[in-house]
Amino acid sequence: MLNLKQFKGFALVKGDTSVEANSLLLYSVLHDIPRKMIPKGVRCPEDFVPSGSVEWCLASLNKTCTPDYYPEWLLPHLHRRVWMENNWLLEPVFIKPADRYKRFNGFVTTGSYRKKKKPPFWCSTIVQFENEWRYYISHGKVLTSGWYSGDEINTPQSPPLNIEIPSSYCGAVDFGFLKTGEFALVEANHPFACGWYGKDTENYLQWLVDGWEYMLEKSS
Repeated sequence: MLNLKQFKGFALVKGDTSVEANSLLLYSVLHDIPRKMIPKGVRCPEDFVPSGSVEWCLASLNKTCTPDYYPEWLLPHLHRRVWMENNWLLEPVFIKPADRYKRFNGFVTTGSYRKKKKPPFWCSTIVQFENEWRYYISHGKVLTSGWYSGDEINTPQSPPLNIEIPSSYCGAVDFGFLKTGEFALVEANHPFACGWYGKDTENYLQWLVDGWEYMLEKSS
């Protein structure tokens, strides 16, 4: 059964029709869990767990949050070169902003100045993932997982994540099979405002609760 810990319930922004919001609303109605619909521009109450955009969750947290896409403990699972860069490179690479979430969406550059962005960036050599899964981790354990990219017809089941996870880690970790066969890290994200791709709604919501508690503790 879902453990809300010190929280009273969940909060969503009015008008949110995302998969995450719909799953949360259905579960909370079936299990009589309090929920608040928050007007746009208003922060989540301190005693509720937010489910919404990165921008809204960070505003509710009231602190900045630098992405940690490639934690040190996951570096052995990259199977490609990844590095921080402060210069726009005139060679094709995959880039994404290194200083904050969603400043721009990650993309593969053309090796020219087309679509040039401001640094800092995370850069990586270009690889091809055939299927990708998201693993929702709370305090070092995978609570649930779900496929999100690749074979849309067969939507393969999540492979076991047979790696050593620090007991203190909370987050969403994406892995996938490269075209060359390796099971590789795509990226990791903080435990909030991450898309829900699985079927085990209860454990996903528990991850939201655990993750928000984790974020509040990290910011105190």
